[in-house]
Amino acid sequence: MTRRDAPDGERPPSSGARRVHDVVVVGAGPAGSATALRLARAGLDVALVERGTFADSRVGESLAPAVQPLLRDLGLWDAFLALGPLPSWGTRSTWGDDVPTAHSHVVGPYGRGWHVDRRAVDAMLAESARRAGTDLRAGLLVTRCERSDDRWVVQTAVPRSHGPGPTLHARVVVDATGRSAHVGRMLGARRVILDRLVALAVAVEVPGDPPGHLLVETSPDGWWYSAPVPSGQTVTMLMTDADLSRADRLASTDVWWARLDGTAATSARLAGTRTRSRPQPWPAASHRLLRRDALPWLSVGDAALAVDPVSGSGVLRALRTAAAAADAVETWFAAGGPGPDGRPDPASPLERYEDARDVECSDYLVERAHYYAAEDRWSTPFWRRRKVL
Repeated sequence: MTRRDAPDGERPPSSGARRVHDVVVVGAGPAGSATALRLARAGLDVALVERGTFADSRVGESLAPAVQPLLRDLGLWDAFLALGPLPSWGTRSTWGDDVPTAHSHVVGPYGRGWHVDRRAVDAMLAESARRAGTDLRAGLLVTRCERSDDRWVVQTAVPRSHGPGPTLHARVVVDATGRSAHVGRMLGARRVILDRLVALAVAVEVPGDPPGHLLVETSPDGWWYSAPVPSGQTVTMLMTDADLSRADRLASTDVWWARLDGTAATSARLAGTRTRSRPQPWPAASHRLLRRDALPWLSVGDAALAVDPVSGSGVLRALRTAAAAADAVETWFAAGGPGPDGRPDPASPLERYEDARDVECSDYLVERAHYYAAEDRWSTPFWRRRKVL
């Protein structure tokens, strides 16, 4: 069932000062753009609001081979390959043992994973949503979101100038603002913080051809991640806790590089680096966003459930929850929207979507506990905290 008739392919958005969108999605990362893309293709009138402009720095990422069927399902596999991602042949790790272990993607059904430029991937997904008919609004910050009668009123501003932006109206709102869960918290949802993880990242040029594998190595402070990106650089991150980083000044240039020099495999990988850049902190804490109401809104991707990068499933989870969220919203509209009292009942597809995220969170916590239980060489605060879990 669709709410509009339109030909396939690119469709210009309609206009009107009091236009009421079916859905406003806030945040154009993989989860938000994929949700908007699916809903637009289903015939819904969708707006996608993004604070940045896709020129802002976004840390590189390695995608597992299982991303291929998800992108094919979206019809974006060829567009993804056109970005020139680097093949990832597998993972090498020293986790729980001094002897490195290797996992090869070659033996799997898809043959390889991919090292990507996240800015390019995010821009491609957002442009694909726009071409499907989504009203893409980049460079806008949502400053207020409140319910008025049978619709949401979403007020925006221009971040750099602090000037007012357009006010959007919608029947359903989707929070895809990542770990900040900006809209959900604005609506009164409770963000349950599950750890204090932060990534301290440096991108450097290393002489020679970059190796095609992802490298993981544990240390007393946490664990190290390094992988090449299409720009020719190697992104290296120390994953630790924010309070430990502050106490030990791990985000300072000298301390970060001194701790790197104390590693074996990671320091060897970066041997010959000419410049020692200052690490840039990125939030990486796990959390679950819990709703306090049954109004027609939901969160998707990291806004709903953010996971530890050790699981290696960030973008995969984003694309999977985007499919689940789009299905829930589409089913909600097909059923006629809210009940007589203006609120969905417990059997609402939006409520069932939330129940599925709770199950996903429980499964993730068990998975994370198994990962960290495999490393018992360190008795430092970072590792002791995870033994409790």
